[in-house]
Amino acid sequence: MKKIITAMGNPNLNQKLKKENIFEMMAEDIQYQEGILEFLEENNNIDFVILSELLPGNIEIKKLIEKIKLINQNIKIILFLEKKNEELENYLYAKGIFKIFYHNQIGVKEIIELMQNNSKNSTQEIKKEIDELKKLLLEKNKKENKMNLFFKNNIENNEKNNEKNNAKNHKNKIIKNNAEKNSKNQRKEIICVSGTSGVGKSIFSINLAKSFMNEQNKILIIDFDILNNSLHTILGIKKYPEKVKNKIKNNNLLSEIKIEELIIKINSKIDLISGINLLFDSKYQISSAKIKNILLKLKEKYNLIIIDTSSECFFDYTKEIMKNSNYNIFITEANLLEIKKAKNLLNIYINEWKIPQRNFNILFNKYNQNSIDVSILKHIFSGFSILGKLSINPQYNLMINKNDKKTLNKNLQKEYSTIHKKILYKKNILNKIKNRNYFSKIFYHFKNNSNKKLLGK
Repeated sequence: MKKIITAMGNPNLNQKLKKENIFEMMAEDIQYQEGILEFLEENNNIDFVILSELLPGNIEIKKLIEKIKLINQNIKIILFLEKKNEELENYLYAKGIFKIFYHNQIGVKEIIELMQNNSKNSTQEIKKEIDELKKLLLEKNKKENKMNLFFKNNIENNEKNNEKNNAKNHKNKIIKNNAEKNSKNQRKEIICVSGTSGVGKSIFSINLAKSFMNEQNKILIIDFDILNNSLHTILGIKKYPEKVKNKIKNNNLLSEIKIEELIIKINSKIDLISGINLLFDSKYQISSAKIKNILLKLKEKYNLIIIDTSSECFFDYTKEIMKNSNYNIFITEANLLEIKKAKNLLNIYINEWKIPQRNFNILFNKYNQNSIDVSILKHIFSGFSILGKLSINPQYNLMINKNDKKTLNKNLQKEYSTIHKKILYKKNILNKIKNRNYFSKIFYHFKNNSNKKLLGK
C-alpha cells in the first residue's frame, strides 16, 4: 500500500482517503508547513504528500518544495495552488513535482486514480527511456570505434605498402599534395552561433575563439546580430575602424566600403567585424549572393570564422549564414521557459527554413544547481546532437563590465576545452566522409566483404 500524508490545513480530504481504505494514511491532516518537514524527517518512506499553497507557515512555496525533495528525493508531491501561475508551475515541474492542480479543480476519485496510475507519468519512466537511449548510444559508439580502428589499420597498411613501392620523390609529392589539401580545408571552417535572446551567444563566441587560439593561426568573429550588436562593447573597442569612421563623418558613399575595411584587430590571432550593418543594401536587408561573396572573401584570409547571429527569426540573412556554415551551435538555458522558446525557434529553422535537424548542436549555457538535469535535457532534445553544458561563471560579468581580454580562467578553460574537442571530433568525421579517397576505401572493403569480424558483424 502506498503511504500518504496530507497537508491541506483542512481534514476533509484526509478523512475521505481514509474511508477508501486503498492507501495507508500515515497521519492526520498536517496543519502548518513546518509540520510537513518535521514529519518527513522522522518518516522517510512516504510515497505521496498532498499539500495546499494556502497551508499556514513562513516558508515560500518554492523553498518548501525544495526542502521536501531534499529530505526525500523520491516522494511524489501533489500541490494545490490558489490561482493560475504559469511561471511557478514551470519552476516546480522542473524541480520534479508530480502534479499541480487548483482548488476545486479535481475530486477525491480523480486523485485516487492519479496515485494508482502514477507509473505512466513518473520520472522513473523517463529514466528508463534515457537508459535505453544511453545503451543505444554506447552500442553505436562501440561500432563506430571498431570501424575507425578497421579503417585506421587498413590505411596504415596501405601507407606502408606505398612506402615500399614508390620512390622517395613520388612519396614527397603525395605528402605535399595532402598538406595543401589540408591547408585548403582549414580555410573553410565557419561556425554559426544561434539561439534565443539573452542566452549568452556573444560571450560564448568570444570565449570559443579564445579556446581555438592554440591551433588556428587566424580567427575572425563576425557580429551579425545587427539589432543587439554587442561584441565590440564586451571587448571594449569601437564599432568601426578609424578609416570607416572618417568615411561616415565625411559623408562618403557607404557603398564603397569593403568588407576588409571593417576588420578590427583584437590580438595576434583574433580579429573582429562588428559594423557589418554598413554592408546591408537597406535596413536589415542583404542579398544571399552578397552573404556568400562576403564569406568567400573572408575564407581566403581566415582559418576559422565564428558568426554570432540574431535571435530574431525574420531575418533571411541568418538562414543564409546557417546554410553556408560547417557547424551550427544552438544555445539555450536549461529552464522550462527558455527551452520552450528554443523549441519554437528550432521548429522554424527546421520546418520553415528547411535546415536539417542533424545540423544543429545544442549547448546548454549558464548551467547551475537549479537547472534541469542533463539526462532530462537529453531526453527533451532527443534527435539533436548535444554539445554539452557551460556553467554560469562570474568572469562573464568581468568580461562585460571591465572589458577583460585575458585568457579564460581554469574552470572556463576546462569547460571550453570539452566543447572544443567535441567540435573538432565532429568536423574530423565530416571531413573523412567528404574525402573521396577515404570513402573509396570504405566502399572497397564492404564490396569485398573482408574482415567483417572487425566491423562487429
